[in-house]
Formats: sequence, C-alpha cells, structure tokens
Amino acid sequence: MKNTSPQTEDIPEMPHVLLLIESSRAYGRNCLMGIASFMRAHGPWHVLHLERGLQEDIPDVVKRQTFDGVIARIETQMIADSVRQFGVPTVDLRGAFIPDSGVALNTDSKACAEMAIEHFQQRGFRELAFCGYDGIDFSDERRDAFLRICKEKGVNARDYQPAGNSSEDSTGSRKPPQSPGISVGEPAGTLSSELGGELDDLELEQWLKDQPKPLGVFACNDMRGRQVLIAARRARLKVPDQVAVLGVDDDEVICDLANPPLTSIEPDAHRIGFEGATALAELMSGATPKQKRTLIPPSRLCVRMSTDVMAIEDTDLAAAVQYIRSNACDGIGVEDVLRATAYSRATLERRFRQILSRTPREEIERVRIDRVRMLLAETTYSLEQIAHMVSYKTSAHLVTAFRRTVDCTPGQYRRRFHGN
Repeated sequence: MKNTSPQTEDIPEMPHVLLLIESSRAYGRNCLMGIASFMRAHGPWHVLHLERGLQEDIPDVVKRQTFDGVIARIETQMIADSVRQFGVPTVDLRGAFIPDSGVALNTDSKACAEMAIEHFQQRGFRELAFCGYDGIDFSDERRDAFLRICKEKGVNARDYQPAGNSSEDSTGSRKPPQSPGISVGEPAGTLSSELGGELDDLELEQWLKDQPKPLGVFACNDMRGRQVLIAARRARLKVPDQVAVLGVDDDEVICDLANPPLTSIEPDAHRIGFEGATALAELMSGATPKQKRTLIPPSRLCVRMSTDVMAIEDTDLAAAVQYIRSNACDGIGVEDVLRATAYSRATLERRFRQILSRTPREEIERVRIDRVRMLLAETTYSLEQIAHMVSYKTSAHLVTAFRRTVDCTPGQYRRRFHGN
C-alpha cells in the first residue's frame, strides 16, 4: 500500500543546482559562503559542487545530468558553451561571459580603482602605476579605470607593459578592452597569465628601477601584487618606502605569505554569492531579469605592511601625520598635533591642504573612522563599545561621523560582513 502520510506529502521538491565555483582561493570560497547564506535564509537546494580549476571543463558524467539552474564562475568560452548546453537559468559570478538564459555579477573595477587611488593619496603618493596581466578581462578593466581616474584627478600614472606585449596601436593609443559578453570570444586564461608573471620578473624588476620614487603600484590581483613585491626586492628597492604595493582579492594566504605582507582590496564576494543565488531563484521561478550584468563595489581595503608608510618629503608634516595615526583614537585634537610638531597652526593647516588635500581635523576623523570600519567588520562589539574605543562621546556622535564619511550607517556597513 502506498504511503500517503503527511510527512511524505508535505516534503517539497528542492531545486537541483550545479555550482561551478572554485574553492582554491578566497574569492570563490566567499561566493560559496554567500550562496550558503541565501540557502539558510530562503530554504535549501540540492546542490552539486565540483572542486575544479578555473579553466577545467565540466566532466562528461555531470554534463549528462539534469539541473534546474547553474551558478558558475565561467573562465573560458569552452566552459560557457558547456553550461549553455544545460539549457537552464544560469548566473555567472565572474563577469566575463553573460549567459544567454541568465545574468552575470562581478566586482566593480571602477570602485576598486577609486579605492586604490584614495589609499595612495592618503599616504602622500604622487607617482602611481598599474601592474596587471595584459589581455585578462578583469585586469584590463581595472587598468583602464585606474588610468582614467588618475588622469581626471591630475595624478601621474603609468602602466607596466612587458616588451612585445603592448596593447597600444601604431598611433600610441591604447586599444579598447573586449566588452564582457558571451559573444566576444574567450578571454586569456588567468592561471596561465599568473604563471607567465612568475617568469618575467627580471623585466618587471628593471621597470621598477626606472620609475620615479616613491611609487604606489596598484596590482590587478594579489598574485600580481606578490610578483611586484618579489621584483622590488630583487631590485633592492625598499618596500613600502620606495615602492608601495596594493592588490585585489584580500586572499589571506597569498597576502600574508608575501614579503612584506600585501595590502589588498577585499571584494564583497559574499554579497556577490548571495545576490547571485537570489537572482537564480528568481530566474528559476520564471522572472525576467531587470539587468543582465550587475557590478558590486568592494567591501574594504585591508592595510598591511606593503603600503604602511607616509610618502611625504616634509619631515615635520610626516611626523604630524604619524602622530595622528598613532593617537587619533585616544581623543586628540589639533592642539595636540601642534604640540608634537614645530609648525604654527596656520602652517600646519596650509601644509595639510597642500600635500594631503584635507585638514588636520579631517585626518584625525579619517583615522578614527578607519578604526571603526575594522571593528565593525571584525568584531561584534556594540556601537557604544566602539564609540568608547575610538573616543567618540556617544554612539550617536559615532553614527553621525560615520555617515558623513562612509555614506551609510554603521549597521548597514556591518551587515556586509556578518550576513545579510
């Protein structure tokens, strides 16, 4: 006799979802955690997660299975074609290929470039450079955004191009990068470009020697940042005093094993995973996507020793900035800074505006808010506790200062790191 008990009748059939996302690096792992957060909040899926390299095709045994949806980080045209054969709603979390029957999400390259430039400028760097992998889509996007914004701001900036690998045409103009989309062809392989970067360090070493110092280098990702650090060390350049280096991805394994540890921009990969899962759920329910490609800004910049310096020739100003960095959270004011330097107040204000484009008071608040960001992201302390730790009189004062600087509330900022 057929069992018709409520226990069996009430069990809904779960969507069967294929996850083609690498877990070998922090970006992919955080995307997966974002998907897991969505499933905890909205109900489980039956998922098949393949442990694979970025450029590996889908195994034949998997191609023969049936799925209701796919979430992937599509690296090559071959993988894009294989995913298309499933004929189901698809969400890509890499951004190079926009699925015909789905959407793509990616980290906002312009926002990364703006964050890198702001970081270097806050530390007094006037000479900036980009070092990436020519022909890799995300690297080209970050390079073009970085150089464009530097030009708009009047900042001196240059781009490392290995000999024989220039992307400029005969007139000296840079060729435009390929537009993301499944019809534009296969992008160069990330892993093969990273391997190539290990082999051209002598050329990169000489290029670093030839650049004006101090130099701030924005690398397209953490692997490229680590390679720049190796080349700088071989060139006997002091890091971060002569060459400061900043990467993207904030992969702790790569960053902390670098010498010195690498400052890096942390993408909001958890949010990308969560919103990607949200988009797939809507697609599987028959909804039409409002837009085919969504860009997500990075979460924050994690400062490590590779940029932990003030590139300021004026020794008195450098001393004032260092005093603020060391004591801002202890409740100091401008009068305290004056006592720590040989400047008059008028000179101090003028030199800060000339070199750093902000006042001493604004620098004090910037350092305090940076500390608040770290505490919000890495602890569960209450706003009252954090306000006390950074010398705001009340949590309300902290909230006002935070919104003025970050353009969101502390609660909204914290939710980026502690679940949606």
